[in-house]
Formats: sequence, structure tokens, C-alpha cells
Amino acid sequence: MARKLYYRILDDGRNRVADEEWDALSRLQHWYNSEFIWTAGKLAFKMYAIFPNIDHYFYEEDELWPRIIQRRSELRNAGCSENAVVRRLEAENLIIAKKGGYFDGCLASGFTRVAANEWNGYLACEFLLKASTIVPNAFISVNDEGAFIKSRIVRFHNGTVKVPIISQEKVSYFEAMVTHRHVFSVVDPAKYDHFPVYRNTVSNFNDLDRGEQHTVLKDLNWLGFESNYDLNGDDIQGYDLNKKVTDFEIERSLTEP
Repeated sequence: MARKLYYRILDDGRNRVADEEWDALSRLQHWYNSEFIWTAGKLAFKMYAIFPNIDHYFYEEDELWPRIIQRRSELRNAGCSENAVVRRLEAENLIIAKKGGYFDGCLASGFTRVAANEWNGYLACEFLLKASTIVPNAFISVNDEGAFIKSRIVRFHNGTVKVPIISQEKVSYFEAMVTHRHVFSVVDPAKYDHFPVYRNTVSNFNDLDRGEQHTVLKDLNWLGFESNYDLNGDDIQGYDLNKKVTDFEIERSLTEP
């Protein structure tokens, strides 16, 4: 599996996201997904995971989806928010909606596969930083399986970045990171102009000779865990997301957000 960035807004009774805020966030997400090249996976922040209610209508799934899409278009044209549309479609038994998106216990959640494309990692976090200003009454928790987020875990809140300390052994390391405002890696987008598209499978692998199979298995870069940075987790030049953050704060918590 390609390396991912996971993001969540927990349903903890304190986080709040209004329907109009979510519509604005969704428009921003659509812009990022449309304007940039994503080589492993796009942004996928969702408040609901949606499934066709084939048990109610006894349609085949490929027959029910066109009805759902048509009805959704009608409701959107009538001025309904995206969340209101989902609630209406569920009430009409066209869909089954799982609140919170991909993960349990959330108001919204999602993930983006970035593999070894650190520019995509930058774009995902830049989007989430901007999104946090659209939903100022919510904390967006982000977990990076790779190294773009140097602390691995952060929480975005209204343009600020909070760095949870999840290990007492790393207190001084995280404090220095926050003091120097260097939580995110510097990324040179030019390095990724011709970055290969991520693949889940290797075509005709069984037909390759032993040497070719060995070469494929030895090259782990496509899995997205090999460092592409020039020095100490940063490119020599490039975009610095740290400069776009309003403020950095330490959160003295021993549990992951």
C-alpha cells in the first residue's frame, strides 16, 4: 500500500462544522483536486460515506447510481447544501450514509495516498491548513505515514498548528521543532514534475524472468517510503508550508489525536 496522510475531525462534542462551512471546504477541495497533478491519490475529505440502498429498491447498483446522481442534482439546483442533500437522499431510501466518512467516531475524515511524492504531501497539508480556517470551530487531526510532517502528527485549528507530544522521550525534539517553526519539510515541486503514477499492481509480473522480478521487488520507492529529500528531511530550495502557519503550539498529550 502507498504511504498515506490521514485526516479526521473527531466527533467529540466540541468540534462543530456548519453545513455552509462544509460546502466551502468541499469547493476548496475540488479546486485542489482539479488544479494539481496527483500521482497516487487525490484529496478525499468526507462527512459521509455513501452507499446505494440496493436492498430497499432491489436494483442493481449500476442501475441505482444514475437515479441517485439525478436526484442529487435536483436537490443541489434547488439550493440544498451538500449535507442536506445526503440527509434527503437517505430519507428517500436511495442511499445508506455512514456519518463521519471513512473512520468511526468522526464528524468528517479521509486520507490521501501520496506514495513518495512529497509535493502531493505538501498540497494535502496546505489544503488542510486552509480548510481549518473555513471550519474554525473544529480541530483537524493529521497523521503522516511518511516524513513530510516531521512530528508525524499535528492538529490544524483556524490557521494554527498544534504538535501533540505523544512520547516523553521526544519532548525536547518537538519543543525545538515548534520554537524554530519547522514542523513541515521544505519541498521543491520541480523534483516531481515527471513523478511516476503510483500503481497497486505490476502488470504480467508472473511472466517476468527471475532477474526482472528481483528488480521490481527490490525497488521499494513505488511503495512511497523511500526518502526523496536532499538533506535532513528537506529540499535545498522549495515551498515552505511553515511560513503559512499563523502560529505553532505544543500540546502536552500522551495520546494521539
